[in-house]
Amino acid sequence: MGKNLEICLNADDHINLANNVKTAFSAGASRIELCGAMHLAGLSPTADEIETAAKALPSNGELLVMVRPIANHFNVDAALLKTMTSQITRAAQLGATGVVFGAIAGNELDVAATSTLVECAKHYQLASTFHRAFDCIADSRNALHILCELGVDRILTNGTRWTDNKDVMQGLNQLKSIIADAKGQIEIVIGGGVTTNNAPILWQLGSENLISLHAYSGVLNRDGLVDPLLINSILQKSTYEQTKHD
Repeated sequence: MGKNLEICLNADDHINLANNVKTAFSAGASRIELCGAMHLAGLSPTADEIETAAKALPSNGELLVMVRPIANHFNVDAALLKTMTSQITRAAQLGATGVVFGAIAGNELDVAATSTLVECAKHYQLASTFHRAFDCIADSRNALHILCELGVDRILTNGTRWTDNKDVMQGLNQLKSIIADAKGQIEIVIGGGVTTNNAPILWQLGSENLISLHAYSGVLNRDGLVDPLLINSILQKSTYEQTKHD
């Protein structure tokens, strides 16, 4: 099995959405994360957007749908939790294979809300990713262990505080610690500034099935379209750095 590259797609680009999905997978991506309102760091896409992406999905492709109804924070009250579980149900019905969500209380993992979201996803046989709300949590090691116990499949992080808006390369030491703490029990998805330039270093942080890379702007051309050459380059560099040192 090769390296897993996850491409974040802007669902608001209705004209190019289907083609972007097809291009991402034909170029070698393993899965896409579908988000609306990327100017707000990604919110839940609409039903029509999910359906469009699902119809363009190849038989072996994964479609992860963002479940984040509101911007600015990751706190989940009872009303919001109900909305999120409804959106998970909708995503499953429209052809998603996974969902992406997060829930915190202050700077701690909201265990109760996360447990409810995970169980809802499992009910529909959807993979679950805990998004970069993880990078708001003070005790990431403890949170990671709890997420493993709850049955979360993946954690998206770039090793820096969410509010610091730092590049993934500034979080390398923390990423190494997170991957070591995960002990292969949960996949660590590295995102937040992944490019063809830093991919070789990031791939070396862990073996396949333990980590994956998550790219957004780093695989877009000047017109904002998914560029297959950039995807190819990131994937090819997963082995380049190793062979260079052999």
